Amino acid sequence: MRRTSFRTLLGRLLPLTVLAALTACGPGGPKPETPSGGGGGSSGTPGSSGGGITLVAGNVALSGRTDGQGSDARFNTPRGIAIDSSGNLFVADSLNYAIRKITPDGTVSTFAGTPGLQLAAGTGDGNGSRARFVQPTAIAIDGANNLFVTDGYAIRKITPAAEVSTLATLPSGSLGANVQFQPAGIAVDGFDNLYVTTSVDLRRLTAASNYRTSVTLETGLAFDYGQAPDALAPRGVVVDAKNVTWLADLGNTISRVPADSNVPLRFAGTQGSRGNTDGVGANASFSQVVALTVDRNGNLYAADAVNAANSTVRKITSDAVTSTVAGRAGTLTTLRGITTDGNGNLYVTEGNAVVKITLP
Repeated sequence: MRRTSFRTLLGRLLPLTVLAALTACGPGGPKPETPSGGGGGSSGTPGSSGGGITLVAGNVALSGRTDGQGSDARFNTPRGIAIDSSGNLFVADSLNYAIRKITPDGTVSTFAGTPGLQLAAGTGDGNGSRARFVQPTAIAIDGANNLFVTDGYAIRKITPAAEVSTLATLPSGSLGANVQFQPAGIAVDGFDNLYVTTSVDLRRLTAASNYRTSVTLETGLAFDYGQAPDALAPRGVVVDAKNVTWLADLGNTISRVPADSNVPLRFAGTQGSRGNTDGVGANASFSQVVALTVDRNGNLYAADAVNAANSTVRKITSDAVTSTVAGRAGTLTTLRGITTDGNGNLYVTEGNAVVKITLP
């Protein structure tokens, strides 16, 4: 996935009353924060050596369904995010039941669905505003700029012309104490195969069978992340340029599935352990990796939701070195999605906004 630059700077993501004041600063927005803040080290900037955080669109604290420019737009619990070859961002606006588009100049529009109108069951295919969604969560994009979205138990495809179709519907049965298999993460490889995580497994849906064939690559029963057994349990998954699949596995570590294999291999993190420790290989620990992205150099970036009020962005290199690049001192909250433009910029869905993180 890829990204470009945007407008309106947000130096620090502050408590709700201050956020309201920041978003009222007008088109110029708040000024960028310097790399070091009093008493907080690098609070508000990624890492300790610079970088910055920029508000792209929406308002972290305020929900809504308005299209518009930058901070004038509103989202309602945005989750997955992807970027196309022209630098447009696409957001799974979960509780608005729509897919939103953000152009490089920060203009937000509704790409598919109608904000606020939900299809309670089944799928509603069609073009643009005629389509309906149950609850879009994760989103991926292929080399032809087609979007793939997890929507309830369905996998939806959206073409660059905003034509929405339903590719597959996963079983809605339960396991044990009503553990639902609801899709929570999605990625696409260079052969258009889809990789979908649920709360209990990782599945590959093959394009050659028109997505009717599903291969289970990882399975296990885990009441993860402190959620109710039937709740959506987001787990990041992404495919790199070599068609290696990377995922936040059920052991709360990062695993890789080589292109010629069906077996996940543990890569970073301590199995069964939670935390936010940086380190090499198994010496690192993760809290809840809800989304993953990968840059052109093979570096992974993880949206690691420590808790609802304190989230971090972690970097995992090809040598399995894990570090924290953003979110120290509580400067990020409620991360749900992440993507990269490959040029040193990350884009995350946070609260009810989309935020850009420029890496140092």
